Amino acid sequence: MFDLIVVGAGLSGLQAAYTAQQAGLRTVVVEARDRVGGKIWSVPLASGRGYADLGGAWINLTLQPRVGAYVRRFGLKTETQRLKGRAIMQESANERFEFPFGVTPDFTPEEKKNLEFIRDHIQVESLQPGPPRVADDNVTLDQYVRNLGALPKVAKMVNLWAQVMHGLEASEYSAAWFIDYCRRNRGLLAIRADDASGGQHLRFQDGAQSLANKIAKLVGPSNIHLSHPVTSVNDYNTHVTVTTTTGKTFTGRKAIISIPSTMYRELNINPKLPPRVVEVTNATVLGDYNKAIVCYDRPWWRSEGFNGYFASYAGPVILGRDTSVEASRHYSLTCFVNGKPGREWSKLRPHERRAVVLKQLAKVFNAAPDGEVYKPIEFFDQIWQHEAFSRGALAPVTALGHYTGFADVYGKPVGNLHFVGTEYSTEWKGYMEGALCSGEVGASEVVRSLEKYQRANL
Repeated sequence: MFDLIVVGAGLSGLQAAYTAQQAGLRTVVVEARDRVGGKIWSVPLASGRGYADLGGAWINLTLQPRVGAYVRRFGLKTETQRLKGRAIMQESANERFEFPFGVTPDFTPEEKKNLEFIRDHIQVESLQPGPPRVADDNVTLDQYVRNLGALPKVAKMVNLWAQVMHGLEASEYSAAWFIDYCRRNRGLLAIRADDASGGQHLRFQDGAQSLANKIAKLVGPSNIHLSHPVTSVNDYNTHVTVTTTTGKTFTGRKAIISIPSTMYRELNINPKLPPRVVEVTNATVLGDYNKAIVCYDRPWWRSEGFNGYFASYAGPVILGRDTSVEASRHYSLTCFVNGKPGREWSKLRPHERRAVVLKQLAKVFNAAPDGEVYKPIEFFDQIWQHEAFSRGALAPVTALGHYTGFADVYGKPVGNLHFVGTEYSTEWKGYMEGALCSGEVGASEVVRSLEKYQRANL
């Protein structure tokens, strides 16, 4: 019998397993996919010029201590996010303007003042300690900023933040969830920043999955069972069994569930989770978070004075960034196709998805009809809603009123079952650091619980 069974080999599950092992627990990891990493997934380029990160990619070694410690321990190389050059805002299919990166876009003085007021208000709220407000949890983010007096153009900008950050529209989730997400990530400005003050400062030269692969080696390949989707989890009070589609059953004293709460219903947990846990987790949603990564032989946009960053109200791409790695001559633009535009884009056929992205890039960068924008050497797209074992990206979002209404049970242990994931993290929720933090905390819960049990028997 194992001391601990971990279901899921994403960063949270891997960290939970490693922390438990360090405490002396005999631990096994059961993973549905044929790889580790979960929503961290790097695929090699056919050109041999490195990797494309289809999932999480950005880190900050100073503000995110767990990631930073691993990067130094493993000697992983990083790439600083490129900021030099002009940025672009696409207001409609045929309207665009350029602006110096890092400043407020070309709004009227009244709109600029209004945007800065809304931004600064949320920033102040997101730096306040304590739990989120019940009143804020019962109003959507869109209504919240309109109540503050957001002008139409400013409300559109806030909606863009929601799409970029969570793959949802500002009208689809609560202001409390948004503000508390910012609170756990050092404030709204830190989330939005692409420099050393924020979460998008660096990327892995060899892909983010290199981090997951290294942690998996610490856990030990023999302790990780890949391609074993779980069909049932049974808590028998004295022990837990986890059965997979391959017919294998693992028995342990405790289990950690490291998958999005949106998917708990698919695990066939017995006895059933308490009604309030079922109610809150069944109602969580994973946003439409998609990527289109367009690779080129050279970074042609730089010669035009652009840094590769653009935002768009027109879509379907709502945000783009230069994700090149100089050392491997990998030059790419990563396009985020999120929220409602992403839902529609994901219904298109692969060649249609590619065509609309290239067409939009041409308009954004004001490129010639026969320009390099239409001549990528590789093109990737990733629709996380289509992933059987993810169903979306980043952290599950609770229903209106649920974030505060179910705080007493959401993410809390039930019997011999413990729950981890970046959605529960108190630090850098939605990021790799948040996943590691939650895994660490969940494993510590298990260790304390088993120690208490052993002392009681003595």
